[in-house]
Parts: sequence; C-alpha cells; structure tokens
Amino acid sequence: MARQKIGTAIDSKLLYKAKLKSIHEKKHLNDIIEEALAQYLAKEKDIKTSKSIVEETKGEIKADLKIVKKVLEEEYYLEI
Repeated sequence: MARQKIGTAIDSKLLYKAKLKSIHEKKHLNDIIEEALAQYLAKEKDIKTSKSIVEETKGEIKADLKIVKKVLEEEYYLEI
C-alpha cells in the first residue's frame, strides 16, 4: 500500500491520548491513527450496507388482516 503524507489539526487532548496509546502498545503514532481510521471507515460501510429492521423482518409475522385491524382499533390504556 502506498503511503501519502497529510497535514491536519486535531484536538490536543485526543492527540495526547493517541500518543500515550502508541507508547503503551509500542507502535508508531501513525499506525494508531491509521488503524482507527480503518476501523471507522469499516464501521460506516457496515452501517450503509446493512438492512433496516423493517427490511429484515418483512413477512416474518403472518397475521390475518381482520385480527390486525381489530388490534389496531383497540383502545390503549394502562392499568395501575
């Protein structure tokens, strides 16, 4: 993989924590930042490619239309 030098500004406390982590794990700061960016991008990709709960459960519950209408027409109340 070809590397490209970049310049950016980040929160000083965040940079401090990243430096401490790099020392603790005996890694270069660049590796810590690169791993974090890769994880972030992978997470974003998973979110965009995953189906919604509606899509995933479509057709899972078989119910008669009359029963569904009856349930929807029931008055909602809470007994205490």
